[in-house]
Amino acid sequence: MSHFTPPAGAPVVDVDFTSSRMCNDPYPVLREIRELGPLVWNKRGHWMTARDKVCREILNRPGSLGQEGAMRNFFGAEAFISIDEVARHNALRGVWMTAFRRDVLMVLTRVIRTYAEDMLETVEARFRTGESPDLVPSFCRPLPAYVIAYMMGIPDGMMQTVVEWSDLMANSASGGFPIDYDNDPAWLAGERAKKELGGYLYEQIEHRRSHRGEDLISQIVHSEVGRTLSDEAMMVNTRQLLFAGNETTANWLAHIVVALARHPEVRRQILADPSLTAQALDEIMRWEPVVHTLPRGVRGDEVVVAGQKLQDGVEVVMLLGGANRDPERYDDPERLNIHRERKANLGFGYSLHSCLGVTLARMEALEATHAFLARFPEYELTAPASSFATFPMRGPGPIHIVPGGK
Repeated sequence: MSHFTPPAGAPVVDVDFTSSRMCNDPYPVLREIRELGPLVWNKRGHWMTARDKVCREILNRPGSLGQEGAMRNFFGAEAFISIDEVARHNALRGVWMTAFRRDVLMVLTRVIRTYAEDMLETVEARFRTGESPDLVPSFCRPLPAYVIAYMMGIPDGMMQTVVEWSDLMANSASGGFPIDYDNDPAWLAGERAKKELGGYLYEQIEHRRSHRGEDLISQIVHSEVGRTLSDEAMMVNTRQLLFAGNETTANWLAHIVVALARHPEVRRQILADPSLTAQALDEIMRWEPVVHTLPRGVRGDEVVVAGQKLQDGVEVVMLLGGANRDPERYDDPERLNIHRERKANLGFGYSLHSCLGVTLARMEALEATHAFLARFPEYELTAPASSFATFPMRGPGPIHIVPGGK
């Protein structure tokens, strides 16, 4: 438990991020937090905000509200996602900026679609033999992992192991905040996975020194910035890219499958007019985001957010699912509405730490959705609801469908 205490008069609640209600349906609690005020103290030992405007204020202030704590401990101090000094962050991020430009990524469209169609062909074949395969491990989970691994030059034979490492890392914060770094079982399992993945990436980095290719690992090894980096710095940046390049998109795809089943009117609209698909998928990300908790650490004794002075070292947890349903930004925010006014949501971050791979993620989601609906245009879920294992990185599963409806 944190030693910090809230000032007199601050709104206080006790929210357990590990509870089943936060995993399965957090939105009533997030609404309560948002309505209590711009900043709310959690008795577990940290501040919270579920308001879009306050989240954007925090994300715009990396100098005083930075990556100390969970984010830096998770990704490593030398990973660009953990670096708040703008020039250094941008220099490291810039190694891969060209690779993630839309015009460069367009050559991957056929690769993405081929992976998706091959996986769905296997799923369809299993349906024909009377099975009911779980779409998470057979489609949603592996697709983005295979794509980012393809970009990194990692062989397909390593993919199952990489996915297992990545999933353990994604569950690191499932024990809630503040994290007990010495004793939390989920955190310690994630640390073991990070170490094993790191060891594998060290081998890949060394190999690329004498076997240069066009892949993302070769790009950092042979970049101007790369020549100034230690092996550890190259590893943590590559590990961050591999993790971020598959975990969020995998859960987004699972949300898409579930949302389009529960909202057949939306599915039929995009089947009738595929040009609506991209905006529909962005709306699903707003309405049902993957990343729900984004912590920041306070630096200094004079930090004020939304009129509240904060203590040096205390954590502020942005609750992105609440911010994405903030009525001050979105009309009728609880409703899935693919025709609403287009406004950027926080599902892919904001400001300095916005997602480098957002264009790739959108391409993957678009191609995967088109491929899925081409095979299963009238599918239904076999159960009314899917379960959610964690709240901080939230995705549904298992997902079983009736391919042609009931």
